Amino acid sequence: MRLSTVPDNPAEWMALMFGQVPTPLCDVLIGPMLAKAVIAASTLGIFDALEQGPLTAGELASRCETDRDATERLLRALSGSKYLHERYAPSQLRPLYRLTRASRRWLLTTAKKSLHYAMLHRELDMRFMDFERYVRTGRGQDFHREMKADDWYVYHQGQADQARLIARELVNNLRLPAGATQMLDLGGGHGLYSLALCTRYPNLRARVLDLAIPLRESVEVAKSPARNRVAFEVVDVRSMVVPPNSADVVLIANLMHHFDEKTNRCLFQRVSDALTPGGILVAMDLVRRPSDASGGQISSLMDLYFGAASGAQLWELNDIRAWQDAAGLSPERPVSIRLLPDCKIQVARKPAQTRK
Repeated sequence: MRLSTVPDNPAEWMALMFGQVPTPLCDVLIGPMLAKAVIAASTLGIFDALEQGPLTAGELASRCETDRDATERLLRALSGSKYLHERYAPSQLRPLYRLTRASRRWLLTTAKKSLHYAMLHRELDMRFMDFERYVRTGRGQDFHREMKADDWYVYHQGQADQARLIARELVNNLRLPAGATQMLDLGGGHGLYSLALCTRYPNLRARVLDLAIPLRESVEVAKSPARNRVAFEVVDVRSMVVPPNSADVVLIANLMHHFDEKTNRCLFQRVSDALTPGGILVAMDLVRRPSDASGGQISSLMDLYFGAASGAQLWELNDIRAWQDAAGLSPERPVSIRLLPDCKIQVARKPAQTRK
């Protein structure tokens, strides 16, 4: 998938086909403004206010405690971008606005797979998109060190929104070792992957280790049937101490892109030492396509972002497999996430008899 200029009529289609549309201007003009408009509407509660039915700009402004004229401009922008429907009723002097199907499905806080906090997460991301500085100096920022307590809450809520989209697929693609009872979830602060796996495997207990754990008391955790088998701990996984042969399963999800190669190699080795014979390391992350393959828009831009935000990068799947192999593990066949094919699940198993 990619974000691109889409024509609204045959004339625009012809102009686009013959190269007459200034697509770079469309990219840098429309993309940032659209992102900020959706983030603003999410932050101000515009979408939630429309959950029960259409409202005028004035009614929305009253409910959301915003300026009426400015609210109407935001609503028109969202309507023009297909996030809201705009219509005039015979008895109304001003238009009514209602949710589109996509907005109702994804942007309401009450939606089953709401992306509300994922939208707010993007505001946090924008603070670390100093690409000019990064490209000039080659030095990235320290994304996690610079976040405050409120940032951590938005960060983990946003990560949880995204995790809900793929948690079931992750669980369905894993076959845990027979009799597995102990799991480590490294950098999985929201805990949703651990909760999903412990729900599927009733004898499994998980420890979630991360730099901050703002969601340990969340309603979602409290309602999970596995809540009593998932423990949360504030730990830097780069310096954690784990006893040998103490974990049957170790999950490293969306963490490797924040670390350099040396750190990842050391982490994989410590995980290998911690695994019981026959135990598995589950590495899941967005990966960069091989250098001889055409890069996808999402993975290529995210690779640039993680360089600027963390001083690291997306890694190729072959890198991850090589770290697993060097740690004495046997990589298995990778699995692609259907929603985002560049996101891979790479399982590696510790031999029943460790290598000599």
